[in-house]
Amino acid sequence: MIKTLAACAAVIALAGCASPVTRTATGEIPPARVYIKSMTQQDAGLSAIEFRRDAGLFNSQMLELAINDVVLAQIIGGEHLTIWLKPGSYTFSVKPAQGLTNTATTDQNKVVVEVKNGGAYRVRISSDTRGLKISLAQ
Repeated sequence: MIKTLAACAAVIALAGCASPVTRTATGEIPPARVYIKSMTQQDAGLSAIEFRRDAGLFNSQMLELAINDVVLAQIIGGEHLTIWLKPGSYTFSVKPAQGLTNTATTDQNKVVVEVKNGGAYRVRISSDTRGLKISLAQ
């Protein structure tokens, strides 16, 4: 009984240490969590790539969204971000932003997008009992 109470007290204390996550009313990722801000600027000859993270219980963990292995932003459930890129091949991936979970990149948590001139692309980020998943939306 005492061990159970001690364990509960420890969990409550650790939960109190977590800082609240800033959100926007529109659901866009706040500028403070976008690390390559130049990619969010629309310009002639660039194509739009929209990232959307599913909301829900399995999607509450902060993730790092990367382009060609460079962290672009941190994203949580229910958020979205649009970036603008030149035509070319880009690998997008997600992994937990922090914690003790396995951060190895697998085929399930990365997607390669062949960006064409004038195209518009939607990338969906989700989590379930099998882990993270990032895919090109149809």
